[in-house]
Amino acid sequence: MRQYTIAGIIAATTATGALGACGGNAQYVVRGTEKSIGVDGVITIQPQSEDVNVVSVELVNLPPPERHEKSKKAFIVWLTPTDGPPIRAGRLAYDADERAGRLQVTTPNDQVFVQVTAEETSTAPKPSDFVVISKHVVLKRAQTSNEI
Repeated sequence: MRQYTIAGIIAATTATGALGACGGNAQYVVRGTEKSIGVDGVITIQPQSEDVNVVSVELVNLPPPERHEKSKKAFIVWLTPTDGPPIRAGRLAYDADERAGRLQVTTPNDQVFVQVTAEETSTAPKPSDFVVISKHVVLKRAQTSNEI
């Protein structure tokens, strides 16, 4: 079984270009809540195009959902825009051998509240109270000048 650390995740993320030279990338180190002590991770938000951003969630030291609570079967990532309700972004791809989870999704928003929750089903209509990690992330786009 491989052991992963935050430094390793950051190094891998940097090596794959997530921290590239583009001025808008933002990376956030996250720690598990009181319900998921020991979980560590990184959330990255970066521009894909003018009106689409990519949010990447990578977690390590993540026990299986049922170890958190017997009825839990999946980890779900939720994105909450500043002016709306939580949106189910998708199921965290969980690797039990590595005790790691990953998901990459797109959003039109430059800032979102990211949550990962343990759920009884991957089709949960709203986030449960079983929050594994949460973080408000903001993409600061570089200003461009249209002056000639």
